[in-house]
Amino acid sequence: MNQITGGALLARTLQAAGVDQVFSLHGGHLDAFLIACADHGITLTDTRHEASAGHAAEAYARATGQIGVAVLTAGPGFTNAYTALANAYLDRMPVLFVVGAPSTREGDLNTLQGGIDQIAAASHITKWAYRITNGSRIPEIVEQAIRRAMTGTPGPVLLEVPIEVMFTPIKAPPRIEALSNFGLTDGGPAPSNAQVATLIDMLAKAERPVIIAGGGATLSRSADALAAFAEKTGIPVTTGVKGEGLMPQDHPLYGGSMVSVPIAAAIGAPADLVVLLGQRIGLFTGGRYGIVPAGAKVVQIDIDGTEPGRGGPIDLAIMADCRETLLALTSAAEGREWRDRGEWAATLKTARTIPSQQWLTAPLYGDDGVMHPFHACKALAAALPEDAIIVCDGGESSVWVRDHIRPKGTGSFHITGYLGTLGVGQGFAIGAARAFPDRPVFLFAGDGGVGFHIQEFDTMVRHGLNVHTIVLNNACWGMSQNGQDLIYGKDKRAIVELADSAYEKVAEAFGGKGWRADTVEDIAAAMKGAIAGGVPSCINVRIDGSVINPVTMNMVGIKPGDKPKAKPADAGTSPDKAEAEKVVMPYYDNVE
Repeated sequence: MNQITGGALLARTLQAAGVDQVFSLHGGHLDAFLIACADHGITLTDTRHEASAGHAAEAYARATGQIGVAVLTAGPGFTNAYTALANAYLDRMPVLFVVGAPSTREGDLNTLQGGIDQIAAASHITKWAYRITNGSRIPEIVEQAIRRAMTGTPGPVLLEVPIEVMFTPIKAPPRIEALSNFGLTDGGPAPSNAQVATLIDMLAKAERPVIIAGGGATLSRSADALAAFAEKTGIPVTTGVKGEGLMPQDHPLYGGSMVSVPIAAAIGAPADLVVLLGQRIGLFTGGRYGIVPAGAKVVQIDIDGTEPGRGGPIDLAIMADCRETLLALTSAAEGREWRDRGEWAATLKTARTIPSQQWLTAPLYGDDGVMHPFHACKALAAALPEDAIIVCDGGESSVWVRDHIRPKGTGSFHITGYLGTLGVGQGFAIGAARAFPDRPVFLFAGDGGVGFHIQEFDTMVRHGLNVHTIVLNNACWGMSQNGQDLIYGKDKRAIVELADSAYEKVAEAFGGKGWRADTVEDIAAAMKGAIAGGVPSCINVRIDGSVINPVTMNMVGIKPGDKPKAKPADAGTSPDKAEAEKVVMPYYDNVE
């Protein structure tokens, strides 16, 4: 009666830590844990690929603010999940990866799924990687792992549990009622009084200050504190891609995406103070300070003290939790006179609509009768339920979608991150569906991205998840094809073309429902059918791949109307020296 296997103790420990969702894929190394989950109130969501399980755990963590958990088998289970591990690491997601392993007694005997040092491999892309060799220590090590994942700069951790630790009965440790020693009860680190006073003075003096809230603000669950501070001071807010949903879409002080900031500058209203609230500089800010108007002062608030100054000079760096900083700022703002910045906020709202205006008069269909991606995405967004959870996979498909969607609430928007991983969408959608079981999840993916884990239609159907996949099918790897066309010319394309495949039929084969949409009218009918269908679905939306979004041009280092000054020459020749002024490096700074 007082004996318990290591696997059962792991399940019991996770239950004590408040975990009730685990994403997994079966492996014999895990059975002692898997069969114990039902007795400890843990729901197992098994995917068809380990990467999807890892991505699902990441999305669950972002959506809920709790630890995400993926439990995976040894060897190929671990290596299949390596991309998910790296994705969580670069995006600072608190995910606990538990991986099985062969017996440590036979590590050098060419055993099944052995022969690699999983801890060494994981140590470069985790906050902590540790091998448990004593089953009785499972509770304290799991508690430490969760604390490491969720405090300071968040990130993934990995625990390896060899099969003999999983399967061997041990003496039950002292009672575990609840584990809560994660360092989270009193919030994160707060800014100093001097920093708060300095920032309040800077904000009060600025003519056009703006807050850009990013992933750090989402992870610290800052929505209420952000709105309260904005309302107290009248300072408008925009959001980075990881901060979407933090502010109500119709809030008078919400200027939409952070792209509104450089657009406002372009129409004669540059921000003179930009506060980066948990928003890192890099890919999503247009590289370095791409979105920050020239001459503007920059304040960066981040729990990671190495972030401020990464992309350029910082006027004030605050190493603190975003929510705690907002609470301190709101308190300090009491009793001060704050000017009316309604006109400035309205300018940002107007700027938000400008990117779409260039496409409003574009034909609905191209010369070959295929839908324009702008009009297709506009129709799709118009048909979304108000409470939709939105997931975007990577590539150009997500760029077209983001102009139209309006996520509602913290954790209601998920998108690929700094690793640039295509194929995260299905896993993200599965995790989001577990986090929000009462809200429909809509996954937008290109036909390239959806192919990485298309088998997850099976996972969605088996588990009855309210997920609807929209494939923006342009019969090519859109951003890649357009990048090649811009730099080399259309006659030089290499491995960027795809077939116009029946993706909706794949969903049907797994037990879901499918529609194909070739017209705007088809979209409305398909969306209505998907929402009312009661099962996971796929809508295959055929769009024109020849239309290039300006964001793609920027990504490959070309502004609209520009041409690269030099094209790579054929082997054995050199480009004309007069033309060789710039080497266009897609996705990175060009070489002058």
